[in-house]
Amino acid sequence: MSQTVISKGIFHGLPTFSQHQGQRLRIIVTGANGISGSAVVKVLSEAPERWEKIYALSRRPLQGDYTSNVVPIAVDFLNNGPNEIAKVLAKNHVQADYVYFSSYVQPPPLAGKGLWSDIDATTTQNVALLSNFLQALLLANIKPKRILLQTGGKHYGLHLGPTASPMEEDDPRHGIEGNFYFPQVDLLKAFCRQHGANWVETRPCFILGAVENAAMNVIWPLSIYASIQAHLGKPLDFPGDVAAWAAEKAQSMSTLLGYHAEWALLTPEAGNQALNQSDSSAFAWGKFWPTLASWYNIPVGQPANDSDAYVTITMPYPVPPRGFGGPGVIKASFSFLEWSKKGEVLNAWDKVRNKYGLKYSPFGDKSMDTFGLLDAEVLGGWGRVMSMNKNRQLGWHGFVDTKDAIKQVIIEMAELHMVPPLE
Repeated sequence: MSQTVISKGIFHGLPTFSQHQGQRLRIIVTGANGISGSAVVKVLSEAPERWEKIYALSRRPLQGDYTSNVVPIAVDFLNNGPNEIAKVLAKNHVQADYVYFSSYVQPPPLAGKGLWSDIDATTTQNVALLSNFLQALLLANIKPKRILLQTGGKHYGLHLGPTASPMEEDDPRHGIEGNFYFPQVDLLKAFCRQHGANWVETRPCFILGAVENAAMNVIWPLSIYASIQAHLGKPLDFPGDVAAWAAEKAQSMSTLLGYHAEWALLTPEAGNQALNQSDSSAFAWGKFWPTLASWYNIPVGQPANDSDAYVTITMPYPVPPRGFGGPGVIKASFSFLEWSKKGEVLNAWDKVRNKYGLKYSPFGDKSMDTFGLLDAEVLGGWGRVMSMNKNRQLGWHGFVDTKDAIKQVIIEMAELHMVPPLE
């Protein structure tokens, strides 16, 4: 089978959809203010010849500029039941051929615990989001052909310790602790079987993108860290050990995620499939660290040679997600979260913020969601190798160099006055 693929800027191997031109398709995109949903809205809005209406649903009013084929709708899936949601959909005359669902709630962590520690609340709230929405579709007589649910790499237990490598879509679910993705996927599959629709589950890695005030974005605190180190005349120190420095960790740039979502929705062979999603770019934080330092014109740090320089953290599960080999071990000479609480750092932040007129702060109450998230990403010494073989077999060939993606995200965040511009 022959395919036509194209490049757009830093993105390559993107699909074309000649068979769908002029079809006047309609889609619901939920979580439209989020790092993923906003990217999907942007990608789809660039193709009005395919997408007549993009109903952009979000808890808060839609942020940023949008094209005439985007219909912003503010609706809360958690604090409203299916009847109330259905009334909002009916009031806005929503009809949809497709659905992209990325709504997400992050409850506060348990006292003294990590970012994703309140498993029960996370599961209860996020399953309710999806359940309320699906029931509202029925009540509003909206019958999509295909519903895409975005989950993520935590499906494989990445946050709990070393996983099987590479991670493949048919790997068995781990049973170490609860994961709200599992009941969400089961709920969607049952709904689609009952109502004659297709489902797709996509599993991205850490998502890199520029969205105003979005905490779940490792590039925001990373750029702030580099900017303040530059302001203080200090090097770009690396907090992890050699294992963390060298571990290959796949990433997911939000714009490429948007192109992948459109492909997964419109490609017949992708129906009723779970699909990984990544940049398809080999990436390790250590190999990238000198590049990042060069962007900020500061010396680059490396992992400490002295073993006494590290604090060792052992993950709580003796059997990791891969099923053998002992628990995951993290070694840190410092943490970004600890760094973010230092007096000299906070004083420097005030000066940097005033100098560049930055609107949003990743410090204070947001530190756990921002700098804590960055720790979770950078410090782990186990890899995140995500197989894209199944995607390629089905016809997906999209690619972006993750280094180029990170630079573009920083440039876009600077335009949003979230971070200082690169010199």
